[in-house]
Amino acid sequence: MKRVKAFWNSIWKNDRRLVALCYAVFLAGSILASLYGFAEDAYQRARGNVAQTEISGAQEDVFALTDLEQEGDLYTSTSVDPRMELDLAAVSPTGVPAYVRRVTVRVTFLNMDPGELSVFYKPRADMEEYDATYRVWAHKEAEDGVYTFTLPRGALYGLRLDPGIYSGMQFRLKSVIINEPRGFFEWFLPTRPWLLCLVVVPLLTASVLKYLALAAAALGARRAGGKT
Repeated sequence: MKRVKAFWNSIWKNDRRLVALCYAVFLAGSILASLYGFAEDAYQRARGNVAQTEISGAQEDVFALTDLEQEGDLYTSTSVDPRMELDLAAVSPTGVPAYVRRVTVRVTFLNMDPGELSVFYKPRADMEEYDATYRVWAHKEAEDGVYTFTLPRGALYGLRLDPGIYSGMQFRLKSVIINEPRGFFEWFLPTRPWLLCLVVVPLLTASVLKYLALAAAALGARRAGGKT
């Protein structure tokens, strides 16, 4: 018991040790979260809630198009805000709400870069409009025209693909794959938000803990002085 107490006292008195401890806890928590994500995804797939579905770009009955003209797998935007809203009931074995964990888009842009490619989603049934708060951007696989969107766990009530931000943009949509499986080690790959948290969260936590320790020590000293 004395050794444990001495260890914690050394942590509070040494800023470097405190920061190192916060980083260790953050990394351990990240690993546990990834393991939970892998296990939960496998469980939902085993139950049939999460199913892989491949949509051909030439299909005309799965996406509701806004400001887009379609000729087979060739699409042309007619404004700076083209949209493709997915009919979740058509791709989900459980209907709506649907479990969508990953969206993989195989597309070739013909005459210009899209500028911005993103997916909007509705995590609640009471959402009438899409909100920029619930939006994810793609991870592009090299230069082969494969864009992957990773969505948070949970059921979704709507999903919309925004293919670009230019009028007159033309692209050929080969396919859209819903819930393509992730390999085990992919669950542990760092993302941009995670890297940002890695820089900020442990340092912020260490600062808060240090402040609380100093405040507790000052309060204890004041109470001890009052008793004497």
